[in-house]
Amino acid sequence: MACVLQIGAGGVGGVVAHKMAMNRVESGGVFSRIILASRTLSKCQAIADSIRAKGFGEIEIDEVDADSVESVVSLIEKYRPKLVVNVALPYQDLAIMEACLRTKTHYLDTANYEHPDNAHFEYKEQWAYDTRYKEAGIFALLGSGFDPGVTNVFCAYAQKHYFDEIYSIDILDCNAGDHGYAFATNFNPEINLREVSSKARYWVKGNSTLGEICGSLHSSHCGAHSSAPHSPNATQPTNFSQDSRISSDFAQKLCDSSVANSVSLQSNLALNPDLSEDTIYRKFEREEKHFALESNTQDLQNVPYFNGQWRDIAPLALMKEWDYLGVGVKNSYLLYHEELESLIRNIKGLRKIRFFMTFGESYLTHMKCLENVGLLRIDEVAHKGGKIVPIEVLKTLLPDPASLAPRTKGQTHIGCYIKGLKDGKERVIYIYNICTHEECYAEVGAQGVSYTTGVPAMIGAKLICEGKWGINCEKTANNANNADMPKGGESQGLDSNQGSGVWNMEQNDPDPFMAELNKQGLPYVVVEFDTNGSHKVLEDGRKK
Repeated sequence: MACVLQIGAGGVGGVVAHKMAMNRVESGGVFSRIILASRTLSKCQAIADSIRAKGFGEIEIDEVDADSVESVVSLIEKYRPKLVVNVALPYQDLAIMEACLRTKTHYLDTANYEHPDNAHFEYKEQWAYDTRYKEAGIFALLGSGFDPGVTNVFCAYAQKHYFDEIYSIDILDCNAGDHGYAFATNFNPEINLREVSSKARYWVKGNSTLGEICGSLHSSHCGAHSSAPHSPNATQPTNFSQDSRISSDFAQKLCDSSVANSVSLQSNLALNPDLSEDTIYRKFEREEKHFALESNTQDLQNVPYFNGQWRDIAPLALMKEWDYLGVGVKNSYLLYHEELESLIRNIKGLRKIRFFMTFGESYLTHMKCLENVGLLRIDEVAHKGGKIVPIEVLKTLLPDPASLAPRTKGQTHIGCYIKGLKDGKERVIYIYNICTHEECYAEVGAQGVSYTTGVPAMIGAKLICEGKWGINCEKTANNANNADMPKGGESQGLDSNQGSGVWNMEQNDPDPFMAELNKQGLPYVVVEFDTNGSHKVLEDGRKK
């Protein structure tokens, strides 16, 4: 039995609260008391009313200012929960983590910290809490959504059961739903548009000149071998010998300093022969603008990270056609996503990792127009004697993502396309989930994007409260060189005090989490490809 305090009552928050209510003690679950808090009490009340109307019982509601450490501390002290589930804004992560530290309360979130004045997100400021959380004997679970979250667990599960070494990972995020509007975002518009309009980034192994990688990639599958639609369901053949030749060519290109040190689009195309240049988003691109763009969208660099190199690319500059099983071929754009930062440190043998998200022509055209007129700016501008932030104005103008739930039709498809070695032999594994928007709405009144984030948050909370993750639970130690960690994060990934500290999803045993996905509405499928491009299903959680 466990008392849980949830902070955040948006679209994702509604899913988390509903799913926790469905897993309360009376129903054979673990949650004995559920408190939902937000700045806007009416949002909490609406969620509580929905939970009651669906027959899932009662939850308690309260108000909190999640920007204020003192306000969150007061709320925690009022209810004394076992765990705080943070599904508020990413800007508020540090305040809530600090409040949990002061009250010695376990912590969980779904997205890493993002500074409100800088469209840049990374885990380091949260990893810096690791030593203090260890000293306090409390557990923090970072990124328990879908991506990050389930995608991390997919990779850990593949590492545990299907590979001795993983060489490359492509994380694929496809929303094939249609809400019927000309333009809207499926989650918080400000967060969504800041993320998508930021520069893209992928990682390859090597030092700043990538010289270390010479001769080490000849047997790997980094990069796909065809510019034709690439297919997790193997409608395009996967030719291992051809893939290996490209890996050899890839290694040679990395050893060419003119490629390794260049930030040009051509150099990155040379390292990613399966990608092509975008022709939609940049159709209305102009060299000059009437305002200064935020540096995170333009300041392209090759940055050393964890014995490898981050390679920056202009926003939405490179794309690929992926054939998504059950959905079809979609334009998928290379982005940066936060789970890359931790997976690089925790997946054995990794040499390349990328993240892709699908966008249609209408979305990209609207977004470029908004950028060109300055509505994606995150800085203050003068207006009628006052100050406004353009992207905040845009957020006000766009539909509330929660209002899209009854309108959205279609599916989401998110998975991890993984290449590596098992028993000395090359193999390709694809682990994915398909979620239907209409089914999500029927169950909890949400669309699929909120559902796929909220269900994993509840699962993470459930495992912590059941004692399957967290204190006194075995971790997957990364034995990493943490010399690049911030002060306080030097021992992140090392279990020095009975499982306490700050941990990412893939550092926990993936098996109980994967089992819960099948039980809680997000069943997974594992597919393996052979050298002829055909595939077989190894696991299918949809079959009950």
